[in-house]
Amino acid sequence: MSKSLSVTFRVPAELSEAFTDAVSAAGGDKTAWLVDAIRQKMSLPETNPNARLMSLVERMEVAAAALIIGKQGVPGLSYDEQEVIRIIAETINQGFDNGRIIAERLNDAGYQTKAGKAWTKDIYSAWKRQADHKAKVDAAMLRN
Repeated sequence: MSKSLSVTFRVPAELSEAFTDAVSAAGGDKTAWLVDAIRQKMSLPETNPNARLMSLVERMEVAAAALIIGKQGVPGLSYDEQEVIRIIAETINQGFDNGRIIAERLNDAGYQTKAGKAWTKDIYSAWKRQADHKAKVDAAMLRN
């Protein structure tokens, strides 16, 4: 068991009242509230079993949602070359010939890459250089 030490320090008057109000609102004692605030500020693990359990439950909920919907941060629709080309051509025709913006639009539309990942500017740049993708985008731009 770790031993505790007594620490004394001064607090400005305007913080003293806010501190007392916050402790009252939390329903605990000043020492527990202050120790919790210090742990949080220093990114130290929570020692309160209930708080640790809630943190674990929250992480599990995020993981479960990712399993239901798909990988976290990855769009839900599989790669569809015709739709990807249409979205890219449409974006460029709107004056946004920027890899980052195009990747964002593809992700917002819900389309994954061929590898099942979210689009990035680098993935888009590599995609554009493959096969005849650039020619297909150019052709789609002429149709719009």
